[in-house]
Amino acid sequence: MRESAIFQYEVFLTVVETGSFTKAGEKLGLSQSGVSHNISTLETELGIVLLRRNRNGITLTDAGERVLPHIRQIIHHGKLLEQEAALIQGIEVGSIKIGTFPSFSSRILPGLIRNFINKYPGIQIELYEGGYDEIKDWIASGTIDIGFLTLPSREFETIPLFKDELLVLVPESHRLNTMKVIQVKSMQNESFIMPKAGCDALIKGLLRENNVQPHVIFEIKDNHTIISMVQEGLGITIIPEMVLPKNISNTKVIPLETELYREIGIAIKSIKQASPSVKKFIKIAKEHVKQEQLE
Repeated sequence: MRESAIFQYEVFLTVVETGSFTKAGEKLGLSQSGVSHNISTLETELGIVLLRRNRNGITLTDAGERVLPHIRQIIHHGKLLEQEAALIQGIEVGSIKIGTFPSFSSRILPGLIRNFINKYPGIQIELYEGGYDEIKDWIASGTIDIGFLTLPSREFETIPLFKDELLVLVPESHRLNTMKVIQVKSMQNESFIMPKAGCDALIKGLLRENNVQPHVIFEIKDNHTIISMVQEGLGITIIPEMVLPKNISNTKVIPLETELYREIGIAIKSIKQASPSVKKFIKIAKEHVKQEQLE
C-alpha cells in the first residue's frame, strides 16, 4: 500500500470531493479500510481530526476546512513537478480537471476533447458539470483547474473563446413568427419564459434598457424545459443559439433587431501557474473554437 504523505493528501482530497470512503476507494483503487487507514495515518501525523463520519456521509471538521486549501496546493505543485519532469524526458503526461456547463458540454466539448486526446493521449481529463456559480466555486477552491464560463469574470484570469448570440424563440402559431427580426418593444406584455441559467441578467438588462415589460409567466433553469414550453405555445423566450437543437418542431427562431450576445471563455486562477497539461488544453481549445467558426 502506498503511504507517502502526498498520497495520503490525495486520499483525503478524494474523500472530500466524493463525500464517501467507498467512492474514494473505487476512484483510487483502494479498499474502504485502505482509505480509512490513510486518513487515520494523516490525522495522526498532523495531530488533528480532519473528517467526521455520520449518517449523512462525510463532513470536514473546522481543522479539515483550514488545511484543505493547503493540501490542494501541495497536490497541485506535486503534479506540476511530475509533469515538468516528464516533459524533460519528452513524455506528455498529466491530468486536467475541467468545469463546464450543460450547453457547452453537449455542443462544443466532445469535439474539443476528441482533438485534445488525439494529440495528447497520455493526459487524463476529468469533467465536472454544473451551473456558472458552481464552476466559479470549483475554480476558487481548487477543485478544478479551469472552467468554461460566460465572461466577464472578475474573480479569475480569463481567455475569451467566442460569442454566442441570443435569439428569440416563438411558437409556430405566434403573431411574431412572420417577422425577420424582432424589435424588443414588440415583446411588451407578451407571455414570456425567462431563462435562469445565467443569461437572465443579459435579457433583463436588454428589456430594462428598452423600457419593456413582458409578462413573465415562468422563470426556468433547464433549457430543454424552456424549449418544450415554447413548443406548447405557452409563451416566447430569448435563448442562446448554442442551446438550440438544429430542428425544433412547432417553433421559429428569429434574431433580435438589437443583437445580444453572451461571451464564452475559459476561467482560471492563474495562467502563469497553470500546469503544462492545462496550458496545452487552453491552446487546443482556442484552435478548436477558431476552426469551428471557420466551418
